[in-house]
Amino acid sequence: MEKRLIDTLIRIVQSPETQFLDGAGLKDFRQRYGIGFPVGTTRVRFSDKDKAEIASLLKAKAGIDAAQVKPGAWQGLTRAEALDLGHEEKLARGAVKRDRISLKAVPGQALKLSGRHLSLPDYAHVDINWREITALGHPVALVVENYEVFDGLLRTEIAEALLEAGYADALVIYRGDATESRMDNVLAFLSAYSLPVIMFGDLDPASLVEASTFPNALAITVPEDPESAFCAFGNASLYARQVGPAFERLLDSTSPGVRIGAGWIHEQRKGLVQESMIGRGVKLRILLIG
Repeated sequence: MEKRLIDTLIRIVQSPETQFLDGAGLKDFRQRYGIGFPVGTTRVRFSDKDKAEIASLLKAKAGIDAAQVKPGAWQGLTRAEALDLGHEEKLARGAVKRDRISLKAVPGQALKLSGRHLSLPDYAHVDINWREITALGHPVALVVENYEVFDGLLRTEIAEALLEAGYADALVIYRGDATESRMDNVLAFLSAYSLPVIMFGDLDPASLVEASTFPNALAITVPEDPESAFCAFGNASLYARQVGPAFERLLDSTSPGVRIGAGWIHEQRKGLVQESMIGRGVKLRILLIG
């Protein structure tokens, strides 16, 4: 692993900022591991979740504790000296699940792939090379931000919300992390099939900024009673960490749905993590933003 890339990743993990210049080394890293989201042509955004995944990768692949090693500690060291900070691994060239994505159907529906209708057990999904899919029987995609929610989707009220909005036959896709259903694979699949996208993620500044720029985004999933949900499960520190110019611009978005969502978050001064909607009977609805 290049010392310069190590230094860059440590700085990202430790920085309170969410946007960074997208240099060649960083671009190669995020394309290989599906972490981060492009902002324009020169910058990339890393959410708190992305930073946690980067820290986990540094620890697992290179033996680096990003919370303890200071940025710049790698500069000027020999290879032998660098081994004192972390074991040498070709992190940027590590094994990846190329072209593979994680899919399932909305609870109560069949997964329709390549002419087959699959009824999966609860808490199961299909890990598949999307290029091998020959036909798709779903008109819209539900992109789920967090794996815990993707896995336990039947314990949320999403099926009812999709049914009411006319999207009961949505294809459910895990947005991805560094090791499963990577973001670059997900984006390539969605682009190839030109699928409209409903985002099902956290209701916080970072996730709303991502939804507002996500390719072909049609809608976001929100609580039916946002005020009650924020009161019961809202996290003020999450809002404080993420609020910034990118989010504040959404308050004047040309999309009424984005303005509404941003207004709720701004008024409450809190973020609402997606996991709070598991097993608690939080009613949901689909809010159009596209």
